[in-house]
Amino acid sequence: MSRVRPERVEALIREVSAQEIMPRFRALATGDIEEKSKGDFVTIADRLAEAWLTPKLEALLPGSLVLGEEAVAANPDLLARIEDDRPIWVVDPVDGTGNFVKGNVQFGTMIALVVGGVTRQAWIFLPVVDAMTVAEQGGGAFWSSEGKTERLSAGVSSASLSELWGALNVKHMPEDWRQRIKAFGAGVGRTTSFFCAASEYTTIARGMKDFVTFYRMYPWDHAPGTLILREAGGVARSVDDGTDYQPRDLKGPYLATRDEATWQLLANAIHDTRI
Repeated sequence: MSRVRPERVEALIREVSAQEIMPRFRALATGDIEEKSKGDFVTIADRLAEAWLTPKLEALLPGSLVLGEEAVAANPDLLARIEDDRPIWVVDPVDGTGNFVKGNVQFGTMIALVVGGVTRQAWIFLPVVDAMTVAEQGGGAFWSSEGKTERLSAGVSSASLSELWGALNVKHMPEDWRQRIKAFGAGVGRTTSFFCAASEYTTIARGMKDFVTFYRMYPWDHAPGTLILREAGGVARSVDDGTDYQPRDLKGPYLATRDEATWQLLANAIHDTRI
């Protein structure tokens, strides 16, 4: 199986964050920000970080290719790379760019190594809190912060629907699913979105939040976090047909939860919701 030593990718992520991302946090000029579509921002930090990472990641694993969010924004045909069976690095240089633009701390860098359509390794770095999460298929997920490393376990929730905390991301959903998810959310104890997949997935994997829903499933947004969540004992699965998420799945709706029982509880509640 194609793999790399996790620490080699960690080092690249930390270096690009220190060089291209964090010096621009809360220091962006007007010309450093563009709107790719309404409410979808890109900054000079996104573009420079991805350009810096691309050749270095490909050099780590000869024959591999990078599939980066900003490269696909410039050339949508590149998204077809996810169908290739060779090793593919999926890269989100600054996940949560809208937060980054606003000076909000909920953003991070995400990378996954996908081989044959399966996520093998994953990294999420939250630079403001200097926390690195790393996972390998079958090898567990690990959170490193403040000089300590711990194996992640999302734990088991025994809460009822009215006690659960999650996030309902419905922006890209078709109207029928949007209305269903919003109506379902009225019965949930607490809903708060970080508007950042890196934060959502790591928070659930740490057992601090119960669930999140998504519809647009670009691999750079979800391949890293779903592997980390699964290795911590969580679930990421289609609400529509119950299949586990894979990086070649581009549309949902998907429900990610901290454990199997919570997924079943919420999926049933969503399907039972009348609109």
